[in-house]
Amino acid sequence: MKINTEERKQKPEIAVYVCAFLAVLFLLLDGIWGLDGFRNAIAFATQPMAYSANNGGSAVRSYLETFSQLGKFRKEYNDLKTQMYDMESKYAEYMALVNENESLKKQLALSSSSQYVMASVLRDDSVGTMLIDKGSDDGVQEGDVVTIGNTFIGVVSHIDAKGSVVRLPVDPDSHLEVVVLKYGPNTSTHILSKGVVSGSAGGILIENIAMNSEVADGDVVYINDTKVGGFLALGYIVGLSNNPASTYKTAYVSPVLDYDTLMNVFVKLD
Repeated sequence: MKINTEERKQKPEIAVYVCAFLAVLFLLLDGIWGLDGFRNAIAFATQPMAYSANNGGSAVRSYLETFSQLGKFRKEYNDLKTQMYDMESKYAEYMALVNENESLKKQLALSSSSQYVMASVLRDDSVGTMLIDKGSDDGVQEGDVVTIGNTFIGVVSHIDAKGSVVRLPVDPDSHLEVVVLKYGPNTSTHILSKGVVSGSAGGILIENIAMNSEVADGDVVYINDTKVGGFLALGYIVGLSNNPASTYKTAYVSPVLDYDTLMNVFVKLD
């Protein structure tokens, strides 16, 4: 066992001696005339290996430098995300103020002595109803009309102290009397026909339009119901039917406002 250990210790020393001898030998041979071709051949053979080794070393160095910068990149990425979230938050606040300002402009344009309370729309997955953040503590009662400017939104159907449920015209339990007026630059107050709107699976359905009326797609539908009041805009006639066998025409009403995008509404306090 001791002999093998001593032999293993001597092997590296022999390798060092051999390498040193070869180095001196090639150095001496390099000065001898006539061996330039041999030297050039060795250089030609080893040049591609040296080039590949150099490229490989550069690639490894670039990879290691990138790897060492990962912490810095991650910090910069997190900082950018924080700035983006902050900007989105400020933009959302700005859009909320813009929406509230536009709603107030529409409401103030009404020459009415009625009292209104502005409410924010809360999330509601129901298609036929809307939740608002004003209730009995704010003077809201069941049956109060909800509008934006002169546009009808719905009627308060349930209340509690802090909030209310508004029944929209698309709700199946909503039934209101309406009138249809001609749409266009020369719109007059001449009523083309009366009708009844009800909520349905397909949208706001209008029925009982007189067969001999001149109602056409695009005409304006106004709420004219004793439970709500007169001449609040609801929407436009679409998909008017003309069945000769029927005693009246039917159609759907496309609302003036998209109920899903509303942020603020006004409750008329009775």
